Amino acid sequence: ITTNPAGDGSGAPCSPGNSRTRVVNGTDCGRNHLRKDNEFFSFDWRLQRVFHIRESLQIVPVIEMFNTFNNKNNVNPLTTPGLFNFDGFLRQGVGDPRQVQLAIKIVF
Repeated sequence: ITTNPAGDGSGAPCSPGNSRTRVVNGTDCGRNHLRKDNEFFSFDWRLQRVFHIRESLQIVPVIEMFNTFNNKNNVNPLTTPGLFNFDGFLRQGVGDPRQVQLAIKIVF
């Protein structure tokens, strides 16, 4: 369906600008058709352990990983403003590619 039978807006009858209800001029747009697809997925974690050196001194090594499974999390450039990456897709979320952080915290 490439034409808009309703005559208001442009594009397909089930596009957000043209459909305010589930059925538009006999075309069933489907349940929750105006909702986002929610395909964003990121698994982040942190591991740390406190080592007591003295009564007033602690060393805390930390490892953190962002986007552990390295999902691309592309978004639609026609509906979401933003910056493109090198292959023409938009990325969203903190830590788009898989990232690992190592840290040592000294508490005294």
